[in-house]
Amino acid sequence: MKKKVLILGSTGMLGHQVVNYFLQFEEYDVVDIAFRNKFREETIVLDVTNQNMLSKIIVDINSDFIINCIGVLIGGSNESISNAIYINSFLPHKLKDIAKTIEAKLIHISTDCVFSGKKGGYIEKDERDGQDTYAKTKALGEVIDNTNATLRTSIIGPELKTNGEGLFHWFMNQSGSINGFNKAIWSGVTTLELARVVKWAVENDITGLYHVTNNKSINKNELLNLFKKYTKKDIDIIAVDGKKVDKSFIDTRKEIDYAIPSYDEMVKDMVNLINNNKLYSQYVAG
Repeated sequence: MKKKVLILGSTGMLGHQVVNYFLQFEEYDVVDIAFRNKFREETIVLDVTNQNMLSKIIVDINSDFIINCIGVLIGGSNESISNAIYINSFLPHKLKDIAKTIEAKLIHISTDCVFSGKKGGYIEKDERDGQDTYAKTKALGEVIDNTNATLRTSIIGPELKTNGEGLFHWFMNQSGSINGFNKAIWSGVTTLELARVVKWAVENDITGLYHVTNNKSINKNELLNLFKKYTKKDIDIIAVDGKKVDKSFIDTRKEIDYAIPSYDEMVKDMVNLINNNKLYSQYVAG
């Protein structure tokens, strides 16, 4: 019998990747929800701030898993604190309540931005000391219990929208020369790799908080150079120190039973996906 998976946020940077990944496997019945525009013909368009409609639709779908890929990012959180509180803080706990009524499991995605970046090497139980609106609202939204799972990480990857906010999208829209910061430390994953981890989380009975990382860190200068290496983009990257920010984190649970690849492998994999998928034509020279 097929497992039914409901994915919220299917036109977002992560959500569309998770939908596409699960659609490759016949053992899953994939349902997706998006805000304004459909990702595919079957997409359900819904404003999740309509709580009654949200509850009704999710109960009617009656999925085995609810995967929450919805989030208001830094810019949007600064523009509307009330919307950030609703989407980043309230919604995950609302989804947990709905999940309980249909005996589903919630898999929620959180961020390294819950940390300030003052020390680095953060473990799961470290104080979430991020101070801006995005950090505080995402920290409040983490669902940490013995029924559901929160995957805390940081992501890079291609986007569907042309005004994307992610690092890779920014890089692909630069020209000439850019700065690569040696003191900005990162330890996240590509959206494709996180989609694989989400599937692993669905297939394994995991609960609580997980740090999704290969337990190694990389600086933003090194990361930008990996983008350049595999996209073959004609751009100069100037190494500079910049402000020290270290949001690297460590998975101390070590329960993910496959090794998250090196950054080189992840970026190579990501660029290969981009070059072979018409969804990402904005990044591929004609």
